[in-house]
Amino acid sequence: MIGRIQWCLVHSTLGMLPVFSLLGITTLWGQGPPITDIAFATDGKSLVGCSQNGLQVFSWPELRLQKTVKVSCANLHCLAFSPDGNQLAVGGGNPSDEGIVEIFSWPQCKSQMRLSGHDDSVLSVVWRGNKHLVSASLDRLLTLWDLEKQATVKTYQGHSRGVSAACILDGGEMVTAGHDQSVRVWDGQSGELIRSLNQHIKPVNAMAVCPLASGKPMVATAAGDRTIRFWQPTIGRMMRYVRLESEPLDIAWINESRMVASCVDGRARVVDTENVKVLQTIPAIQGWAYAVANHPNDGTIAIAGSQGQLQRVGLQQSK
Repeated sequence: MIGRIQWCLVHSTLGMLPVFSLLGITTLWGQGPPITDIAFATDGKSLVGCSQNGLQVFSWPELRLQKTVKVSCANLHCLAFSPDGNQLAVGGGNPSDEGIVEIFSWPQCKSQMRLSGHDDSVLSVVWRGNKHLVSASLDRLLTLWDLEKQATVKTYQGHSRGVSAACILDGGEMVTAGHDQSVRVWDGQSGELIRSLNQHIKPVNAMAVCPLASGKPMVATAAGDRTIRFWQPTIGRMMRYVRLESEPLDIAWINESRMVASCVDGRARVVDTENVKVLQTIPAIQGWAYAVANHPNDGTIAIAGSQGQLQRVGLQQSK
């Protein structure tokens, strides 16, 4: 549980803002440890967060705590639903000792397996279909797991420091980023490193693939240099970047031309990804906003971070 909870509903009086307007803000103030990552269930009716309390399942949009699920390690950093929505992967571990990935059934939240093999905490998990998973760790390695066999298929080596983010493109290539400030592109089948991109000047915190309908894949990365950079990884090109007032810790695409970033100053920023400018700054939580997620269909976002705080923000596209 997250201790004493106070609810407050803040109604926006800002009127129509450029591109987006606030529809309303619901904040869940907690007294627990930071929520380090969040993800929506595929039906959009639940939001799952992870923290040192374990997994916490909230109803959406009410943000009522429905259940708390214990995980086999105390320090949790990331989670992701499988493409079919029937499984939930959670990554974490014990620093400088062991990295763990645990797979739960959804919505039952029953532990199905525990995968260990990393020598340091797992910071990112990404599904490759419903039967394979890639974990990225502070031990500088990426591991491809066969979930049916509960065994390692392949290990990707190349980062000189911890790996913080990973994604898989439709063509099968894998893109990763890490504390060595690099963005790397891998052949998904052979595991060979295709190229390394080094424009960031501080560690990369997060990565997200643009939901493009067609054209070359676009990937965004957010880093400690306060920039969000936009890449076409299959041709090895950085397209553009935007610099924020505060370090972005997580990013989520709203559509192919809009993105939202959650930042160290507790604010969320809506970014025009084509003209690379900040359209709107939203006061979100007190402390660090570690995670942001875009709801699959209702036009809202969730922001989470320090002291177990969660916030729902409605964004309406203006004419």
